[in-house]
Amino acid sequence: MRQGGGSIEAYYNDLQGLWREIDFRRPNEMKCELDIKKYYDIIQEDRVYIFLDGLDDRLDKARSDVLQMSPFPTVEQAYAHVRREDIRQTVMLGAPTPTGVGLVTKGTYRPSRPIPTAHLQLQTAANKTTPPSRSKAPTDGNGCTHCGNPKHTRETCFKLHGYPDWWDGLKARKLAAGGTGRAALVTSDPLVTLIPHEESTSTSEKDSSSFSNSGYSHQGDHWSWY
Repeated sequence: MRQGGGSIEAYYNDLQGLWREIDFRRPNEMKCELDIKKYYDIIQEDRVYIFLDGLDDRLDKARSDVLQMSPFPTVEQAYAHVRREDIRQTVMLGAPTPTGVGLVTKGTYRPSRPIPTAHLQLQTAANKTTPPSRSKAPTDGNGCTHCGNPKHTRETCFKLHGYPDWWDGLKARKLAAGGTGRAALVTSDPLVTLIPHEESTSTSEKDSSSFSNSGYSHQGDHWSWY
């Protein structure tokens, strides 16, 4: 009987069934215990040789290892050693096997599905953010036709219609806060810049005096409104 490319378990079970049938049909009639032990040792050794001789050629190394064991192994020990080598070859070399161990240890490779190029392009485009554009402040183009200031109209121009009552006090406070130096207030819009001319202390006092004596004046308008 030989393995013939089948599983090691099936081959060993077939041999065990045959040997049990032989033991049943040909019982041992010996009475001496020493003779019985000697007889069974011989039977075990013969059965190890029979088991190893019927193995497939791919298990030659396991067969050689069993023959070199000391003391000489039983059939059960020889089968356990050969089975470990069979499982190792199944895992490492990918040899086909119907055993449960081989089915569990031998995995199945499933390649990942490639992502379509069109989907990648759409995703990349969605991730890109458009930088905010700088928009200029809307202008209606209706500036003052008298003084040219784009922040008010001709109807509200102080130079044309006269300055209000609160103009004197506001300008005096501005001059006092700025001192004799040069004060400048610059906004984000380059068109709106309030920069008074440099004036000496005496000139500022003279202007304040002239405002109090002569009323409103159309001169010295250094501030842009609206």
